[in-house]
Formats: sequence, structure tokens, C-alpha cells
Amino acid sequence: MSSPTRRTAALGLVLTCLVVSCGRGDKPQPPEEICGTPVDWELAEPLVESAEDLHEYSRVDRSKAISAPCTLFSGDDREMEFNFYWTSDAPGLAQRSEFDPVLEDVSQFRKADIGDEAIIGRNGAIVSASCVTDRGRYFTLKLHLPQASILEEANRAKMEKFMRAYFPATVKTLDCR
Repeated sequence: MSSPTRRTAALGLVLTCLVVSCGRGDKPQPPEEICGTPVDWELAEPLVESAEDLHEYSRVDRSKAISAPCTLFSGDDREMEFNFYWTSDAPGLAQRSEFDPVLEDVSQFRKADIGDEAIIGRNGAIVSASCVTDRGRYFTLKLHLPQASILEEANRAKMEKFMRAYFPATVKTLDCR
């Protein structure tokens, strides 16, 4: 084989390898944190419709303990909406009416044994615990899954499993006294 033929064959081989490797569509790496909390992606993955192009919008400032939202997006779609709240009083979830605006976005909720008090629904959850900071005595985390069907009972178990891990991990990041 002549030198130009070898170069052409080698170039063809390199281009073939590039086309094959580019066509594999490497799976995106899951986030190690969601809204500033370390997360086991295997617990979060069943709650999101798509893990493509994951990114966040967050106004949460843990050091100032200011109530704020944090949203996990896949492209333009909202996958997980969190609200971080610091208050002087416990939220009293069990005493609230199902029509209370605080419970909006948590359909068909039931009590759960997480934190000091918790409710888990088919498309959301709210968990609260004592966490003394300069801004309040209680921390409450609300999770809403905008893509979740309120008719799908299986969502509740997935969400509870996620919140059992995510909520305590979040509290550890808050510098509670």
C-alpha cells in the first residue's frame, strides 16, 4: 500500500471511530446535589420525567435562612419545585384544612413519619422540623412535582422514599442550633 493510500485509510478509520463514538449519546451525569443538598440520584430519578439538560434556578440562601424557592429544570420543563421556609411557629400541618393554601400542590396527602411533622401526597410533600436559626425556630421544606399525575398513587411511595433521605440531608446543611 502506498503512503497516500495508507493515510487515506487511516483517516477513514479515525473518522469512522469519531462518528461511532459521537453517535453513542453518552448519558448525562446525574447531579450530585439538588438545590444545595447532596442527593442519591437513584432516589430522585423516579420523580423526574426527564434528566436531560438538568439545571437549577435557586434563590435559597441557607446562611441567611431566608424563605425562598429552588426549581430543578430539565430543559424548559419544571421537574422539582422546592420551597424552603423558616418560621417562628411549627406549621401545624395536621390541624390545617385540605383547602389551606399552604397545602396547595400536595394532592391526596397523608401523614408521614419524617421530621417533626410531614405530609406526603401524589404530587408533593411538606416536611417540617425544629431548626433554630436567627430567622426562626422551624424549618419547613415543600416539594412539588409539576409533571406528576395526581391520579398516580405510586408517586406517594417514591416521594416518601426521596423525602426520607433528602429532608434530613437538607437540615444538616442549615447550621441549626
